[in-house]
Amino acid sequence: MRLVRWLSGAVWIGSWYLMYLEITRWHHVKPSLAFNAGPPIPGTDIRAKPGKPLKLLYVACATAPPLFVAASVAHTRGRAGARR
Repeated sequence: MRLVRWLSGAVWIGSWYLMYLEITRWHHVKPSLAFNAGPPIPGTDIRAKPGKPLKLLYVACATAPPLFVAASVAHTRGRAGARR
């Protein structure tokens, strides 16, 4: 459980740092966390779509915090049970 807590905490911090960069530096994502498609490619109606890395970033941003909290609660309950 300790490893899960450390890994989920690292993913949580890293994913939100990358999301910050996506919003402020690279402008692939709007501050509302919606994908910023931008204008279509000149001469076509083709619009950009989010790729697999950005989709994975969205998943990591959504799943890492609850996983970290669950692992922390389980760790705390395990320690409280060991004291009895």
